[in-house]
Amino acid sequence: MTSSGNGVLSRAWGAAKHPLGVVFSTLLLDKLGENIIFPLLPFILAAYSPDGLTLGLLAATATLFAAVANPVVGAISDQIGRRPTVILCVLINTAGLALFGFAGSLGLIFVARAIGGIGSGTQSTAQAYIVDISTPATRARNFGISGAAFGLGAIIGPALGGLFAGWSPSFPVRLAAALSLLNLVQAMAFLPESLPMDQRQPLSWQRLNSAHQVLRLFRLPDVNVVTIAFVLFNMAFSGFTSLLVLFLKQRLGWSAAEAGGIFVVVGITVTAVQVGLIGPLVKRHGEKRLSRSGLFWMAAGILLVGCSVLLPAPLVASSVVLASIALAIGAALVIPNTRSLVAGLVPTSDQGVTLGSLSSVTALASSAGPILAGLIYDKSNLGCFVSQAVLCLAAAWVISALRWPRHPVGEPEGAAAP
Repeated sequence: MTSSGNGVLSRAWGAAKHPLGVVFSTLLLDKLGENIIFPLLPFILAAYSPDGLTLGLLAATATLFAAVANPVVGAISDQIGRRPTVILCVLINTAGLALFGFAGSLGLIFVARAIGGIGSGTQSTAQAYIVDISTPATRARNFGISGAAFGLGAIIGPALGGLFAGWSPSFPVRLAAALSLLNLVQAMAFLPESLPMDQRQPLSWQRLNSAHQVLRLFRLPDVNVVTIAFVLFNMAFSGFTSLLVLFLKQRLGWSAAEAGGIFVVVGITVTAVQVGLIGPLVKRHGEKRLSRSGLFWMAAGILLVGCSVLLPAPLVASSVVLASIALAIGAALVIPNTRSLVAGLVPTSDQGVTLGSLSSVTALASSAGPILAGLIYDKSNLGCFVSQAVLCLAAAWVISALRWPRHPVGEPEGAAAP
């Protein structure tokens, strides 16, 4: 091999071993497992109960358990560090996926999704990890880079799920469990600790009390504004994504592979925006303006999907693809920028519990979103999508009230300028 080739490999290996590279791969493997399963849920449930409400309840189960667990996980990570917390969450998630892969009843599938919800703290802990290793100037960019793991997971996961779904309905789920086990091994081998001992917080009942930490978000100035907007966004986003495949299957007659292809389009778009555009866009427009713009993109994409059934048959597929691109652009703008806004408003020592609590609140919203969407969908498909677009527009209006910039709560002015 040439010296230039060796240099490229050396740089690639160095990037992979960088803390941001390791947390990127941790999130990627985590999202791969989730996205392998997600588009297949309507097909897996077809043998038990194919209606929209059951699908919504199953989607809500994982997020409801995540809502309870995430603030606790965040508080634990603030005390014992990010590395052991990530490892514990990945282990729990692996157990949930393994149970799902071998479940023979609807009840066991619900139990498996509940375990997966408890293990979902990997994501909020990884976000706190990113804040630990970022400066205020690089925080949104690093959230965008890590968010690309979500995009790549949305590209590769549905493709793998659609590819192997023909073997057996349970095989893709078992593949997801194997990937989660691989994630456990790589986290144990390569993930360094990011939280210094002098910045750790002792555990207390107050910090472990999920309800207290969630309510705290709504009492913190400006944090409460971002939280409310993010809740509305997640209600819309979770409701839409949980029923999109069912809509494509029932109303448009799409197969699992075709429906999975839409998630690939979403993943490619999210990855392109978050890797290539977030950094420059934040410097030019700021996190608040980008979050608001993303919500408008989301509303447009959701409405276009809902209206696709009114279009002539030759235009349906292209309209769904265009809507998915708009939706992906919106999500790629909203998610990293709102998280960066919250991270910039709290001190370093509270990042774990705050981002965990934010994940808890959004998990509650993501529990309510699919249930509400399922109830409306069973009565009116178009009404379901209109309601989700309205939620996005309401979130854009709320975030307009944010006073920004502002120094982190609990720190003197200028201590950590966002």
